[in-house]
Amino acid sequence: MTTEIPQGFSSYASESIGDGKQCVAGATRDEDGMNQRPVAYVAQTSGKPVWTKSLDLPADTYQSRATHCVREGDAVYVLLQSDTQPEQTLSQTLLKVVKLSLDNGAVQASGDVAVPGAQGAYSAFVEEGAQHLRWDNGALQVTGQYFSLGDPDKRSDFHATLKADLTH
Repeated sequence: MTTEIPQGFSSYASESIGDGKQCVAGATRDEDGMNQRPVAYVAQTSGKPVWTKSLDLPADTYQSRATHCVREGDAVYVLLQSDTQPEQTLSQTLLKVVKLSLDNGAVQASGDVAVPGAQGAYSAFVEEGAQHLRWDNGALQVTGQYFSLGDPDKRSDFHATLKADLTH
């Protein structure tokens, strides 16, 4: 377990998670400064990290960023937005949630966010704001937008629900 914030860390979200702590989601750059790698950490409200966790890239992606986090019980849930290719017009952005131990950041589970209504090659994204990753009635709610790679100007809203173990 490390308590050092990685060099070059950029924050995408910082949320109060109770008990005088906050969850911070973001990314670092790889060695050549090109691709993002997801990082999340829990810190005391003073800003001192309790733990930091560099998360693995999801399969078949070349970069990823942690953009949202929320606490439920003794776990922190982190949303990853990951790109499949460096060429933006060909790349899909895929969504995944990782469940981390509140105590030490150990990965407890992960699950892909199935985007209802999306067919074929699509790209999904979740805007900033805690309302887009939240708990409601014992389930994790993810809201955002997606578009077909064949029609990137036509965006559609989506709402996905995952159970606490990150299944659908």
